[in-house]
Amino acid sequence: MRRGIVHIGMPRTGSTSLQVVLTHLRPYLPARGILYPEIKPRSVAWVSPNHQVLGETFEGRRPAHERAECLALLARTLAETRADTVILSYENFAQYHPRLGVPELLASILSAHGFAMEIAVVVKAPSEQLNSVYSHRAQLIHETRGFRAYAERAWPSGWFDYDALVEPWVAAAQGRITAIPLRDRRSDASLLERVLTGIGLFDRIGDLIGPADHGLVRNRSPGPIAVEASRRLRSLRVHRQTRVHTRAIGHFIDEHAWARGWDPVPFLGDAPDLLRLIDAHYGPTNDRFARRVWGAPWAAVARDATDREPNELAGRPIPPETEEAVAWLMDRTMAHHGFRRPPRWWCQAMNRLEDGATRLAPLVRTRGWRVT
Repeated sequence: MRRGIVHIGMPRTGSTSLQVVLTHLRPYLPARGILYPEIKPRSVAWVSPNHQVLGETFEGRRPAHERAECLALLARTLAETRADTVILSYENFAQYHPRLGVPELLASILSAHGFAMEIAVVVKAPSEQLNSVYSHRAQLIHETRGFRAYAERAWPSGWFDYDALVEPWVAAAQGRITAIPLRDRRSDASLLERVLTGIGLFDRIGDLIGPADHGLVRNRSPGPIAVEASRRLRSLRVHRQTRVHTRAIGHFIDEHAWARGWDPVPFLGDAPDLLRLIDAHYGPTNDRFARRVWGAPWAAVARDATDREPNELAGRPIPPETEEAVAWLMDRTMAHHGFRRPPRWWCQAMNRLEDGATRLAPLVRTRGWRVT
């Protein structure tokens, strides 16, 4: 059978950079027997670098008729292509709750058109993943909490048990999985080259990739000043005033911070004890994962990030010049988007209600689309 490669994640592991390169190469791939199809409903007018829109139809975040439209387009694309390899990529696939049946659905569609599904996933230490999830939430203007308060509630999540997380996908793919560590002790090659080598495609398309592609960084993680500005803006409830996706607000903050030379290094939350705890807690299960995919323990293959001091600003004294930078970003963002500053008492009341809902959420059964 032909190959149906489904890149399922993880979030914040170079996914966007990989997807951007594949999108740039899209016109040239069919001549190499490879297809990176654009699968989206007619309502989406923009060029999509990944298969997020398809994924959102599985999640129920888009209308049911768009799910049917996307599945029909995928089936038609697979039926018509002469490529021997097709690639689908969305970094949140890995987090889908098994009850959605997405691995089985994709495997069935691929198989019906002569493609055997196989899985590709990029992973990093759970502590790094937790930090990345928080900083991403800051980019989306989702957090008022400092990192420690968030981490105390989030670290038990099934997101960090990689062996269990990929199991439904591995089962649907009949054991075919390629895992790539974000940093590999065995190789100094770029992440892009290691991903394409891992899935057996670098020899086929490596000559199409320029030097700049190997170092491409897209969807860069925010730094501490941007995260603090985001946290305070959330406290002002600007997410309830916006007419654009909150991601656009976060990117506006990031770009203006970087343009002024701020935040040269990414955010690192100030909870070293919790970060050690999460790595220790998930160590045994992620060693099982590593032995499954690499035939060796996690530490023998995956190289963790270089140790550095936390740079979180929340909950600590902030130097005046840094405080001025945070205030400048907030003022610039509010002016650009036309946000108003509500009464302090109202913000505090709404934030207390929101915090209470967050605390109660684990006690309430929900049918969300993500593993929790």
